[in-house]
Amino acid sequence: MQIDEDPSWQDPIIDYLVNKNLPEDKSEARKIKQKAARYYMKGDMLICRSYSRLHLTCIKYLQTLEVLCKIHDGECGNHAGGRSLAQKVLSIGYFWLTMSQDFTEYARKCDRCQRYKPVLGLPT
Repeated sequence: MQIDEDPSWQDPIIDYLVNKNLPEDKSEARKIKQKAARYYMKGDMLICRSYSRLHLTCIKYLQTLEVLCKIHDGECGNHAGGRSLAQKVLSIGYFWLTMSQDFTEYARKCDRCQRYKPVLGLPT
């Protein structure tokens, strides 16, 4: 039994690294080759080479929601802003392309973050 997943940003890179398959369009093929230089496969997981950190495990969209919730709202969550949460995820060793946008959007939708955020313009 096979589970169908939505296409992810990882699929063309994985297909190139594993099977050496490229799209017919030359510009797309060149882009995938350039992107694939930063990644490698470890078993069935895509790993991103990082210049200043450990190599980062690339995760798919369904896993990103779980990571978002656990880091922002979890037992040790501190309801921090988007950029600091993205840095925490990087320090843990996970990576996806839209990390900072996803965390910023998640923090903006968080009720507790919005309820207790500082109000600008008030005297301190």
